[in-house]
Amino acid sequence: MISMLASEGINRKPFTKDFLYGRRARRAENVMIRPYKPEDRSAIRRICCDTGFLGNPIETICSDREIFADLFAAPYLDYGADWAWVAEARGRVVGYLLGSVSPYFNYTLLYSGFQTTMKMMTRAATGRYARHPRTRHFIRWLLMNGYREQPRHPDNAAHLHLNLEKSYRGRDLGLRLWQAYEEQLARARIQNCYGAFFSWPQRRPESVYSRLGFSVFDRKLTTIFSPEIPDPVEVVCVHKKLAA
Repeated sequence: MISMLASEGINRKPFTKDFLYGRRARRAENVMIRPYKPEDRSAIRRICCDTGFLGNPIETICSDREIFADLFAAPYLDYGADWAWVAEARGRVVGYLLGSVSPYFNYTLLYSGFQTTMKMMTRAATGRYARHPRTRHFIRWLLMNGYREQPRHPDNAAHLHLNLEKSYRGRDLGLRLWQAYEEQLARARIQNCYGAFFSWPQRRPESVYSRLGFSVFDRKLTTIFSPEIPDPVEVVCVHKKLAA
């Protein structure tokens, strides 16, 4: 399944490094970056759904939040919770970075995604999505296009998926979450890391992550947001070689 390194909104303003470095917005004070706890699970699932449509709530393309969170967040929490980090503000989780260092994690995503898709199909067959045709379209995309629209990724590399609440973007939290994860990878002597995100003509996050040492590994066109987004959207895989 596709997992996103970072999500942004769909307005037409140019994408800049503000998402990570917070140049236009003030730095987020009193926000703690800490390891994931089991009680953070519901907040992470909520943020995943609140940001799943290019930084906005997922209901535009999928009405079933439970299923969407099962697809894009649950595999990390079920199989890689030791590598998860959260940003906490005033006792509330406002962002997260989910990771995995397993060389078999892509297969874990496929296995988990297949099970969740079958669950979604059962719900569709019972009329669960009768009033939301776009959800049925999303199921068809999962079955027919989801796998083949994924870019290649490096073997034997750690992986990450990152999202922030809208009001906490542009305050350097993405950078701080990445730094915590990178330090954890260094302690474990992990030498490669990759992530994926959506990119289209009005927003090219590649330039942001190049400043963190990532380079584009592969890219592939996706139809997941069609027809809502008329411009061509790509899934871009970026890779970083970590210090030995």
